[in-house]
Amino acid sequence: MSAPKLTEAWARDAADQVDVVHLHWLEFIAPSAPGAVVGAAKTARRALRLERLLRGLRAHGVAVVWTIHNLAPHEPVHRLIEQRLSRDVAGIVDAAIVHSEHARTHAANHFGHVEKFTVIPHGNYIGAYPAPGIPPTELRRSRGIPDEAYVFLSFGQVRRYKRLPELAEAFRALRGDDLRLLIVGAPVDATEADRLRRLAAADERIVLDLRRIPTDEVTAVHALADAAVFSYDDMFSSGSALLALSCDLPIVAPADSTGTEIAEAGAVVPITSGDLTGALDTIRGGDRAAQRAAARSTAARYDWDDVAQATAEVYRTACRSARHNSR
Repeated sequence: MSAPKLTEAWARDAADQVDVVHLHWLEFIAPSAPGAVVGAAKTARRALRLERLLRGLRAHGVAVVWTIHNLAPHEPVHRLIEQRLSRDVAGIVDAAIVHSEHARTHAANHFGHVEKFTVIPHGNYIGAYPAPGIPPTELRRSRGIPDEAYVFLSFGQVRRYKRLPELAEAFRALRGDDLRLLIVGAPVDATEADRLRRLAAADERIVLDLRRIPTDEVTAVHALADAAVFSYDDMFSSGSALLALSCDLPIVAPADSTGTEIAEAGAVVPITSGDLTGALDTIRGGDRAAQRAAARSTAARYDWDDVAQATAEVYRTACRSARHNSR
């Protein structure tokens, strides 16, 4: 749903055409505008317009469901306005979906409305991307990575919340010429990318591929790695972790997070007490075949048919609520 369609007239017409409107990232539906004064005013107007639209939908008996991927934007622009919008939307919607019990606890504490939250785990990515066209050994050689190296992978956009320079520093504390840290993804934050380039220049074991990865290379990038690392302070949602697990990669993830909740014991090493170097050392010392099997088994549990059935049930419940509240 694109922003230009979000009008009161569209809300009235929608009642005759749809039963449910399903929201995902609010920051893309009502994006914040830069600028301290003019930008804040424009952002506030967009937020109010979205809230009016959602209330209009519900007044016409259309159910509104929100999948909460994050409690707040990763890079806030007008923090107070964005926080107000998310809290208001949580109060307006008929139902909200989160991907783990960890996320439900945090969302309920943050927004209230605990009765609205349903846990539906994120589906896997098995078969979602083309298989690599060349063997992993050739993929490694194309990036100057030795065949026998143990490769840690960080995949996805370079953004501040991912703490990638901290990951690079933790990796540099490990000894071993056979180790590599592969950081792959397009920079969103230029400052973070520059920090990574400086760290890579100081340690030839850090390999950077700072670009947007085409769809046909996603599986190939994962195929040349031995473990995926998520060095965040917390993992609220789990899409990137499911991608790694779907590619048979065990993961390093924050302790007591969605990552450690969804993964089988052999497929995840938690980062405890902030000891990222220790977690890296632990996962590389494990049984690789057993770790890959546990990752594969974990991913297979999160089938999209189950996700679809659970989501359809949330829709049915939300529709009953919307019809009741519109009388």
